[in-house]
Amino acid sequence: MKKITLTILALILVVAFALPIQTIAAKNNEMKIHFIDVGQGDSTLIQSHDGKNILVDGGPKSAGKTVVNYLKSKGIKKLDFVVATHPDADHVGGLISVLNSISVGKFVNSGKSHTTETYTQLLKLVEQKNIKYIEPKIGEILIGDWTSDFYLQSLYSDAKAVDTNDSSIVLKTGYKNVEFLLMADASKDLEELLTNSFDSLNVQILKAGHHGSNTSTSSKFLKAVKPEVTILSYGKDNSYSHPHNEVLANLKAEGSKTYSTAQEGTIVVTTDGETYSINAKEFIPPKVVPVTEPVKESYKNCTELRKVYPQGVKDGHQAYEAQHDADNDGWACEPVEDNNTKNPTPTPAPPTTESFKNCTELRKVYPDGVSSSHPAYDKKHDRDGDGWACER
Repeated sequence: MKKITLTILALILVVAFALPIQTIAAKNNEMKIHFIDVGQGDSTLIQSHDGKNILVDGGPKSAGKTVVNYLKSKGIKKLDFVVATHPDADHVGGLISVLNSISVGKFVNSGKSHTTETYTQLLKLVEQKNIKYIEPKIGEILIGDWTSDFYLQSLYSDAKAVDTNDSSIVLKTGYKNVEFLLMADASKDLEELLTNSFDSLNVQILKAGHHGSNTSTSSKFLKAVKPEVTILSYGKDNSYSHPHNEVLANLKAEGSKTYSTAQEGTIVVTTDGETYSINAKEFIPPKVVPVTEPVKESYKNCTELRKVYPQGVKDGHQAYEAQHDADNDGWACEPVEDNNTKNPTPTPAPPTTESFKNCTELRKVYPDGVSSSHPAYDKKHDRDGDGWACER
């Protein structure tokens, strides 16, 4: 009888201690994305349901301490991935403080050459700390696969883009049935390319490109994405007048609820993979001011123009003049590629091969097909010889 009593008591204790543990596990079975308030810039923390921490950009240099303190407040001692979407200082400046304060597993970079002191300092730090360096391919899945509950995919990046913004790493991520699209500073041209390249860009939550600038977030793009919610990351009373009226009008027309870091501070989206919640109030835009035509600008030569626009200007910009577009590519006074900026050497991935009997089988794993650099690419599946197998 004594043995039976002790056995029952032991079972009661096991159940008593097991229940809280199960409750905690269920509560933590969520994905969170934190759109950190860094003023005029971008910084996004992704926390997967299974404990992975990914930081996308770190805002300007002045926000580095803010980002580090925020990460530490969440108990983060190591970041599995840090992504520098493109070299602009308002995206990568704060990452210097992050790398100096928190352990980093892998550093993902577009590979775009840039000679600013901030960007050069960041890349040197990656080498000094011996952090694994990755330049993702178009469509590359960085975490998970098509069968995973959680995934992180690089839809696009271009190290050779003339415009630094169009070198941006565009990320898609999701947990079960809730998905996010993070556009960095991608322009309307890049939005058009993505719309034409992927069968579906539809997600529930969009982080709008370029802080709400009218260089991004076109009406056509929004119709493809169909976001229920759009996050705008920008600084209050910024000198660029972000977000622009055109963008707000496009979002309103599409019926997307809008949230602003300038108005609400850091915005956190939490999802269990089926539903999601947001810890902020919907953005109420100021009274719309009619948009006036930009005043035409004229510069004597490219030297003078680059003092104001270091990357040159596109056709359609108020400072564009055909006389400064020597190669007639629609871009005036673009800088000559500087090969002195040295990116860390990408850490080679272990060689892998995949073989599929036909396109039907391949598309079960890769719905949009694969490029010639992908391990699943087979020339026999590339019927039109365009370097992309089994595209729809």
